[in-house]
Amino acid sequence: MSQLRAKPRRTDPPAVDPHQAAGRIGPAPPAQSTTEALELTGTLQTTLEVDKLIELFAREVRRHIEVDGVAYDDQNGHAHIRVGEQALHRASYDIVVDGDALGELRLYRVHPFTADELTRFENLLCALVYPLRNALSYRLAVERALRDPLTGALNRAALEEALQREVEVARRQRTPLGVLFIDIDRFKLVNDTHGHRFGDDVLRAVAHAVSDTIRRSDALYRYGGEELVVIASHTQPIGAEQLAERIRNNVAAIGMVGGREMRVTVSIGVAGLRTGESGDAVLKRADAALYRAKENGRNRVESGDFEATGSC
Repeated sequence: MSQLRAKPRRTDPPAVDPHQAAGRIGPAPPAQSTTEALELTGTLQTTLEVDKLIELFAREVRRHIEVDGVAYDDQNGHAHIRVGEQALHRASYDIVVDGDALGELRLYRVHPFTADELTRFENLLCALVYPLRNALSYRLAVERALRDPLTGALNRAALEEALQREVEVARRQRTPLGVLFIDIDRFKLVNDTHGHRFGDDVLRAVAHAVSDTIRRSDALYRYGGEELVVIASHTQPIGAEQLAERIRNNVAAIGMVGGREMRVTVSIGVAGLRTGESGDAVLKRADAALYRAKENGRNRVESGDFEATGSC
């Protein structure tokens, strides 16, 4: 049930100062659901994608209430969805179901909302609660399916999908794209000497060191075993090689793993997307460069011969 806290202005018709309009919304009991809300519920149940859900909701709200923009931020800060434009006046609602906070939804408009409009909107917002929870649960399940539980890195399935997408973006925008193939040196010896559980600790430590080194716009994937891949978008050849060197140095500086002194190093192969090249092809060249790094003594970076960038 909603608990709207608002300070009405002395206007006619009654209006609410949007900067004071804030509420807590949960699902409404069926007996209290309006016909509009029931119809909206059916519409919102047609998608499990959070972005599309909020876009659908905003479109349907505009059929009943004049608004300039709708914004939604989930509780964990992963989703920031904007439909339309922000404006001076705002009404904000925390969405809660069964004690779980689902995030905040905001309405924007150039002129103030009336109390009647806010009441009508609250009835519509109640229809969003369960579809939104379902969409967020679905997104979480998909993310877990695409994430390696040991290292927290994205998994190989996610890599295949992302690499194809990033190649398409690089071609369309004519921007450079770098791929780093990383392998922990002598990892089999670590497992044979210290056991697989300690080997897992080493793998986690390396993954964390890589994750702490790359930019927020880059992405880390576990390719398999002790192999990791970084996709570095909008990255020139020299930048990709410098990133690889920073990763190599930061891994070498780990020093302690699981409370035990341990020297860990990685070898890295770097390749950049060439004109007309597929994602698989650039990954293979990065892998070949990694092989050369291993052959040339390990704990080093080798390049897969970047072509002039910006011409994908």
